[in-house]
Amino acid sequence: MFQLIPNWKETIRFAWSVRFIAIAFVLAGAQGVIALLDKAAPAWLVVLTPVIAAAAGLARIVAQKNLPDFLTDTSGAIGRKTAGGAAVVAAVMAMAVPITAKWEGLRTEAYRDVVGVWTVCYGETEGVQPGDVHSSAECAGMLEERLLEDYYRPLAACIPTLVTAPIEVQAALTSWTYNVGTGAACRSTLARYARAGQWEAACNELPRWNRAGGRVWQGLVNRRADERGLCLSGL
Repeated sequence: MFQLIPNWKETIRFAWSVRFIAIAFVLAGAQGVIALLDKAAPAWLVVLTPVIAAAAGLARIVAQKNLPDFLTDTSGAIGRKTAGGAAVVAAVMAMAVPITAKWEGLRTEAYRDVVGVWTVCYGETEGVQPGDVHSSAECAGMLEERLLEDYYRPLAACIPTLVTAPIEVQAALTSWTYNVGTGAACRSTLARYARAGQWEAACNELPRWNRAGGRVWQGLVNRRADERGLCLSGL
């Protein structure tokens, strides 16, 4: 039988998960309304909704305490270090996805790129077949998964100091790595500066990556300026 929570005021006041669930519900509802109007939801809304939903799931397994108690507690369902790490990664993705999407461009129907490779969404090529079609929300989800698993995590593995950098630095370097590849990124002078914790020097290396096929491209010049601006904004 359905029954209201008797202490709902205290639950809403202290339970982070309830707050996150409520916010995620509102964001999802907004996307639904926009879809009914036959319009495309803005990228920030598409990205933010799963981030908040993930935060709600995380909050369900964290001891429901006020922040000062949580920061000093070591007996919760998971340690604050784990919770903090997950929160940092979510924050990095919330910044990395929009800036990467901005410069990659969205194509919801599969197409052949300049070298004949079938591509879709934000430059996705893995497993793409002729006739593939995806919604903007599906494309955003694919991009976030690829950024996290194939670029951010490998970059953090070859630059162990990355996880200590400001969120803006991590997001900018993730976007850059998506564009140049993890191999080139990890072998770069930028990576050497990053390993030494010289974040400003690392950020200032970004404009050097403005070439493709041996020539300078204005699109890459503009992208690197954008990424550098985000990178330096966190310092």
